Amino acid sequence: MNQPTFVFSLGAWSSPVGFEALRSDLRSRGFPSECPSHPSAGTEPPKTLDDDVASLQSVMTALADEGKDIVVVAHSYGGMVASSAVEGLVKSVRAQGGRLGGVVSIICVAAFALDKGQSLLGLLGGNYLPWMRVEGDHVHADGASIWQDLPPEEQEKCNAKALPTSRLVFDGKNTYEPWHHVSCAYIVCEQDLALPQSFQELFAAKVSGPRRTYQLPSSHSPFLSMPGRLADVLGEIVKV
Repeated sequence: MNQPTFVFSLGAWSSPVGFEALRSDLRSRGFPSECPSHPSAGTEPPKTLDDDVASLQSVMTALADEGKDIVVVAHSYGGMVASSAVEGLVKSVRAQGGRLGGVVSIICVAAFALDKGQSLLGLLGGNYLPWMRVEGDHVHADGASIWQDLPPEEQEKCNAKALPTSRLVFDGKNTYEPWHHVSCAYIVCEQDLALPQSFQELFAAKVSGPRRTYQLPSSHSPFLSMPGRLADVLGEIVKV
């Protein structure tokens, strides 16, 4: 039996480099993966949520057209991107048109799950979170709130690698609610200082329910601090 392909939808300020350990672990278990960059991260001119959605959608469409089953792993802001990007790519929907392949599951990792028509800035009441720093067209993050469970020297490396994210993505609106159409699971990061556990649990109640909600004792970035344990949970979810 062929394993599904994990497709990662990255959070803001992230690059594929941060997911290398997790992807290597998954590869050793027989799971292929794709980890595209978001155009909104570290590029000029500033890009929008729509640009990120189109980029992720392109990667998933190519995989689906090859007949592959896709499990989307959405982290943080990546939940916004994934929600809109999977529209039209759910396997059951594609099958109605006689096409093979498509998205069979979405796994949210401390991810935002917004209603259709809602924006991140709207959800936040029009204010950026205290650990976000706005400079011109970009938003920067305070790493102490994102990966505080890493050793100090690793935190410094992550701070240096963090990419500025386009301010425009915070105004972009979600266009699809995939949890009505495809199986979803949620991984709550219990030591998260960026997106508190209480908020994650609200999103989990919306998209997955208690039987599809999992916990990790990690910061906002378990792919950095505990990639092996995150791989364990991802593997467990796809077998359910």
